[in-house]
Amino acid sequence: MAPDFTRADLLHRACLRAAFCIRSLYEEKASSDSRLLNPPIIPDALTIVGRSKNWSAPGRREHVVPRRVITMECHEMIKAGRSDEEIAAFIAAHLKIVLVSPQESAHLDAKAGADVRQKMPLDWKLGGDPYRRLGDAGIVWDPIS
Repeated sequence: MAPDFTRADLLHRACLRAAFCIRSLYEEKASSDSRLLNPPIIPDALTIVGRSKNWSAPGRREHVVPRRVITMECHEMIKAGRSDEEIAAFIAAHLKIVLVSPQESAHLDAKAGADVRQKMPLDWKLGGDPYRRLGDAGIVWDPIS
């Protein structure tokens, strides 16, 4: 019989699994892949935190901090000698998805729009508001509990 895990337990385990995979690839190839932050390694059910007021099915999944930003910081943490537990905690704190409309997704990506497809706003720093990118783009959303 499988043990009962809380949502927090499952998220921690998934982020630890991702940290291990990112570290393994980074040590072998000096790079890894941001897709390691997607299902099945980390299920969406553990990371979806909100829905845009303009969203309707099927909509788009928008990582509030782009996966590329998270992965690059994981590489820096590995180079600095940080543990998989520390990397997993970083991933858990930053890997969040808000469901948005296709138009909002296009606006985030477009050079003529917000132009933050795989990056955060230029003056954003790690530890800052992870939702800043969405706010700057005018995306209004509600939390999902």
